Amino acid sequence: MSILANGYRAAMAANLWRSAMVGPELKVDVSSALDGLFAPFNRSDAPGLVVGIAQHGKLLYRRGLGLASLEHAVANTPGTRMRIASISKHFTALLALLLVEEGKLDLDAPIRSVIPELTGPGGDPTLRQLLLHRGGSRCFVDIGILSRGLAVPPVGTGLATQVRQTGRNFAPGDTMLYNNGGYHLVSIAIERVGGASFEAQLKQRLFHPLGMLDTEAIPSDYSITPGIATMHMPAPGGGWRRGLFPSEENRGEGAIVSTIDDMLRWTEHLRTQDRFGLPATWTALTGLVPFPDGAVGSYAMGLVVESYRGVRVAHHSGGVIGGSSQMLTAPDHGLDIVIMANGAPACSPVKLAEQALDLILADHLGDRAPTIAAADYKDLLGDWWSTDTGMIYGLVEEEGVLKLSMCGAPQGVPLRKAPDGRVILPAVGMGEVELGLNDAASSRELTIRFGGHSAVYRKVARDTADAEAFVEAVTGQYYSAEADCTAVIVRDGERIVLRCGDAYGQAESELICLGETLACLAPSMMGWCAAFSFSKQGGRMTGFQINLPRTRNLSFERKQRG
Repeated sequence: MSILANGYRAAMAANLWRSAMVGPELKVDVSSALDGLFAPFNRSDAPGLVVGIAQHGKLLYRRGLGLASLEHAVANTPGTRMRIASISKHFTALLALLLVEEGKLDLDAPIRSVIPELTGPGGDPTLRQLLLHRGGSRCFVDIGILSRGLAVPPVGTGLATQVRQTGRNFAPGDTMLYNNGGYHLVSIAIERVGGASFEAQLKQRLFHPLGMLDTEAIPSDYSITPGIATMHMPAPGGGWRRGLFPSEENRGEGAIVSTIDDMLRWTEHLRTQDRFGLPATWTALTGLVPFPDGAVGSYAMGLVVESYRGVRVAHHSGGVIGGSSQMLTAPDHGLDIVIMANGAPACSPVKLAEQALDLILADHLGDRAPTIAAADYKDLLGDWWSTDTGMIYGLVEEEGVLKLSMCGAPQGVPLRKAPDGRVILPAVGMGEVELGLNDAASSRELTIRFGGHSAVYRKVARDTADAEAFVEAVTGQYYSAEADCTAVIVRDGERIVLRCGDAYGQAESELICLGETLACLAPSMMGWCAAFSFSKQGGRMTGFQINLPRTRNLSFERKQRG
C-alpha cells in the first residue's frame, strides 16, 4: 500500500515504515559516482558539507568536505556538528505527540488554551493546525526581518509579535502556508505542560534514548557551541561573513544541532519506530490530511511524505543564514541520506540527496515527472498581480524550464503537469497551486487557485512603469502597529529605498516599481522578497499592504506630518 494511494490513508500504521527489502551492498561504481558527486565541495578554501548515507542500518558513505571554519582553517569531518534547521520541525511534532499520549496536550484544542496571552486571531488555531502549517497565523520571523533585518531582539519578542497580530493569513484550516511562527508557539506549549524546558525535553525524550549524544537544541547562534561548524555567507564584493540567525530564541522551528552519525540513528528510527511512540503517534506524524476542498498535499507534521520517481520517501530540508540541510529516507529500501552544509558554494543538499538516491536506487526508479517548457508560454513570462489578494506571482524561465516565483523573486520552483493535465506547483511548502496557463494565453488573465480559492491575476510590466511618478507619490513615513515598525520610503539617486526600523534595529531594501500602486523588493543576497500594494488618494499614497512569503496583508499607514 502506498502512502499516497487514494490520497489520504488514515490507517497508515507504523509497520509501513519498516524495511521489507534487504538490498545489495553498495557497488564500487556507485561509490565512485558518489565521490564524483561530492568532489566539487572537497575544497581547502571554502566552507563545505558533511554527508552520511546508510542502508538497512549499515553505513555506506560518510564524508566531511570543505572547511568547518575558514577563520581557523579547520576542516569538516564526519563528526562535525551542524544546524539541521527546519528538519527540527518533525522532532517538535513528535515531542508534542508524546505529550498527547500522556494526556498533557490536546492537539485539537486552540493554542490559546495553553498560551492564553494569544487573545487575538493568533490564538484560534489548534496545535494540530499549527503543526500542519494550516493555522493561518502570521510569522514573527518574516515580520522581524522586515522590521529590523538581522538585528537581534530580546528573548520573548517572538511571542510578543504573535500576540500583537490583529490580522492573519487565512482562517485556520482553510489552506497551508509554511510558517515558523506556528512551530515556535508549539514549542512554548510543550514547555508549559511538559515539566521541563523545551530543549531538555527533546534531549530526555528523543535524543538520549537513541544515543544521539551530540545532538541538542541551541536557541542562539551567539552561544559558543563546542564542535559546531561556522555558518558562512558570501560577503558583498567578495569574501565571507558569519551566518548568524537574528534570534536568541530559535526553538522548535529550527534549533537542533547534530552530526551525520546521530541523524542516521534518527532516520533509522523513523523507519523502525521501535523505541518510543504509540502506533497512533507515528500515524499522526506521517499522515496526509486532506484540505477542505478534498485535495491532498505532501506535508504531514514536519515531514514531506511523497513518491519520488515511484519510490516512497519522507524528507525535509532546512535553511539557516549561511547553511542548508536535507534529510531523506526511502523506507521500502531502508535507505537514509543526510546532508548538512555550512555555506558550500553552489550547494543544494536537496538536489544532492536526490542525485545520491538516483545513483543508489537506479534499478528501482521510474521516470521523472516532466517539467514544462518555458518556450511554450513565452508570452506569459513576467509578473502577475491580483487586486483581490495583493499577491504577486511570477512566471520565469530557468534553463528552459517554466517556473513559478513569488513576490517578484527572480528564481522560482518548476511547474509540472498533473496526471489530469492541470498545471500545478506541487503541494509541499504552501499547498498545491494551480495555474490556468492555457486560458491566460488568450484572455491575458491568469487564474491561480490556492487553498481552495481562485483569484484572477493580471500582468504588470516593469519596463513601462512610471517610476518617477511612483516615487513622488510614495515618499514619506509609514507605521504598522502589528509589526510595531516604522517604514520610510525615500529617493536615493536612481534607487527607491525602503528603510524599516523598530525598537531593536533597522533594515534597508530597494523597491522596484511595477505599476502605479505596486512594487516589490529588489533581489538581494538574502533572497528576501515581498510584494507591496499601495492605497492612493489625491495623488498621494495613504498606506500599503505587504505580502511576504509567510505573512500576508500586513498593513502600514502613512504617518501624518506633524
